[in-house]
Amino acid sequence: MKLICFYFLVFLVGFSACSSQSKPERKPVTNIQITPSNKTVIQGNEFSIDITSRVDNPKIEKIDVFLNNELIKTSNSESFSIKVNSSEYLPGIYSVKTIATNAKGETGTHYNTISILSNIQPKNLSYRIIETIPHNTSYFTQGLEFHNGILYEGTGNYGQSYVYAYLPNEGGKVLNQLKLDDRYFGEGITILNDKIYQLTYKSRKGFVYDVHTFEKLNEFSFQSDEGWGLCNDGTYLIMSDGTSKLSYLNPDNFEVVKTIEVSTPTGFVRNVNELEYVDGNIYANIWTTNTIVKFEAKTGKVLAFINMNNLLNMLDLRRADVFNGIAYNEEEDLFYVTGKLWPQMFKVKFE
Repeated sequence: MKLICFYFLVFLVGFSACSSQSKPERKPVTNIQITPSNKTVIQGNEFSIDITSRVDNPKIEKIDVFLNNELIKTSNSESFSIKVNSSEYLPGIYSVKTIATNAKGETGTHYNTISILSNIQPKNLSYRIIETIPHNTSYFTQGLEFHNGILYEGTGNYGQSYVYAYLPNEGGKVLNQLKLDDRYFGEGITILNDKIYQLTYKSRKGFVYDVHTFEKLNEFSFQSDEGWGLCNDGTYLIMSDGTSKLSYLNPDNFEVVKTIEVSTPTGFVRNVNELEYVDGNIYANIWTTNTIVKFEAKTGKVLAFINMNNLLNMLDLRRADVFNGIAYNEEEDLFYVTGKLWPQMFKVKFE
């Protein structure tokens, strides 16, 4: 009798451990082993999930296995294995969850993770400078985008955050501008359906303006801790937050529609910052570097890296801050790139 009570106590301890992280000495009721052991797999390859019950009294009647909350197997075996073809999933970090149920209907949950990486080997692209034009050295560039031949630039820093509309090829002639409240640090901007959308850095708040009058139309909140870059695909807003993750937002209610992870076969690309959407791909600055990354907007798979280091040789580095700002001008079929407080803006062609 004492032995039965002992096993039952072990069972209860195992189940309660799954919902409490304050007592790490308690073990979950199931064990999840993933092969490969480093828990990363390139998209298209298989990986194995091995499940073993840790409890034999009371008996586990079934174990449900979920991949990102999608049920992929139910079994009444104490030990079993699942083969998963990763080609069915986009690159990202996936939660592997088991829910074990005993004869009394009591349940215990256990988690593990698997990272699926891109199966595309990125290329290294070069660029050619077509023209160099002035850039206002007071602009702490956070967002850059063309709309109907006009360049819109969002700038940052508390007390110095603006949105400008200007003509870069006419000496930077400003057509319109607005200043954010000093409480806000401006971040990325994009234009969709004649509205300017602007993020802020740490306030979890964004603003919507009329693109013609700069009248503020709306405010919105977002889930990420920080707002960084912003672009759009003609339907959704696409937002970066300093991680490798990009969130697609519904522009009507700002709910997250889906997320993607920017990935290469060797890992995820973090610090994805200012964004530019062009023909199904996104070009983005990687913060604190002089590199632009090009990736598929639907999958996050990196197609190419572009090293822009040579631009620094043309700058007064005593005044310039980090490289940040990329806008595609369809009329010229050229990209405009610059940085925070840079005195120049460069028209470039990627090759």
